[in-house]
Amino acid sequence: MINRILCGCFAGLVALYGGAVVAETTEAAEDVSAAEVSGAEVSGESTDENTAAVKLTIANIQSQVGKLYISVYDSKDTFLGDTKVYAQEASLESLQDGQLEVLMTLPYGALAISVHHDNNANGEMDRNFIGIPKEPVGLSNGHVPKFGPPKFSKAVIEISQPEQQAFITLVD
Repeated sequence: MINRILCGCFAGLVALYGGAVVAETTEAAEDVSAAEVSGAEVSGESTDENTAAVKLTIANIQSQVGKLYISVYDSKDTFLGDTKVYAQEASLESLQDGQLEVLMTLPYGALAISVHHDNNANGEMDRNFIGIPKEPVGLSNGHVPKFGPPKFSKAVIEISQPEQQAFITLVD
């Protein structure tokens, strides 16, 4: 029984951190300038009536070394996969007290956000021999799966206002 529980736990962690959380660098990914990140405030100006200006606060960042990869998903079918609504690389130059603020323009609707701190800036999630990450990760809505893979429904947040805030705390 204990072996079955441990295997389920490890399978869930591998599914969560098996690389899908990493917002791999794509054409959609863009570097965030220090001006966009430093002291970021939602301006109240979204680009059109179908999008919102979202200020994402990422907490528990332990160092300025490496990069943050941010990915946003809009369905359980694409959650933590290669198809993203939004992907961005964020520099850690403006890190203050273990926190960083990033401005994003996101569509309205139910979305889930994942963040990966690539400590060694090698562009990938470093894992141990059984697939558990060696680098910090976090999901929106404070979702940290206990058994099995993470669920879109537990990480989802509703983007419904022109100006909105979201928070993610990284977990080692």
